[in-house]
Amino acid sequence: MKTTIYYFTGTGNSLKIAKNLSEKLEECELVPIAKVWEDFHLASSSEKVGFIFPLYYAGLPKIVYDFLSKIELAKSNYFFAVITNAGDINNTPLQQIETILNTKSKTLSAGFFILMPNNYIIGYDIHSEARQKEFFEEANKKIDNIHKTIEKNENNLGNDFFEKRRIKSEKFNKSFRDSVYESDKSFYAKDSCTSCGICVNVCPVNNIVLVEDIPQWQHKCQQCLACINFCPEKCIQFGDKTLKTQRYHHPEITVKDLINQKN
Repeated sequence: MKTTIYYFTGTGNSLKIAKNLSEKLEECELVPIAKVWEDFHLASSSEKVGFIFPLYYAGLPKIVYDFLSKIELAKSNYFFAVITNAGDINNTPLQQIETILNTKSKTLSAGFFILMPNNYIIGYDIHSEARQKEFFEEANKKIDNIHKTIEKNENNLGNDFFEKRRIKSEKFNKSFRDSVYESDKSFYAKDSCTSCGICVNVCPVNNIVLVEDIPQWQHKCQQCLACINFCPEKCIQFGDKTLKTQRYHHPEITVKDLINQKN
């Protein structure tokens, strides 16, 4: 029984979870959403389908929302979602997935949240290395339980899980999705930029180009923050919000991994 996991990642947390989980599941294929979301015909033929991605503004990242709305899932019957976050947990993203699946006459069988180190450095500073290690250890334990649930085709959401809607969170997330493309207006590169091009390469939606060797954002941003967190010179900033914050990406996820997400 083949499983396909579709993932989206900005700084590697969700990719690491996807990799670890896929290694435990038999006949599991990892597919980056950034690579396929704009395909003309997007469909899955797997019996089981999973979605792994980070929590954005209390709900789905825009790219994940658009991908889920587009993909054809007629041949799939068991669906699960794993959402990485730094502590702001609510059921809205699972309810959003359920709503989209319902339009395809499908339903979400299982949903999970995994705490991972903060990468949203335009709002908060990163966790200490000691705390990051604790996150990773707890995540590994949780993956073992997630694997068992998926392997047994279990439903962990309950019959009344989707009855109570979080309207405020949904509106908050929709407002984010409607405006996220323009959010890159606050990004800029300081004079210390070496024109290495890493920001161009790690951007999952090819939103950055070098103009006269200076990064320029093209207003189709997903706000994944890969560009700012992977910049080796720490010269990319988001207004004045990141002048004092540190940078984070998962220590086991490389620039090459991010490039492979879209190529």
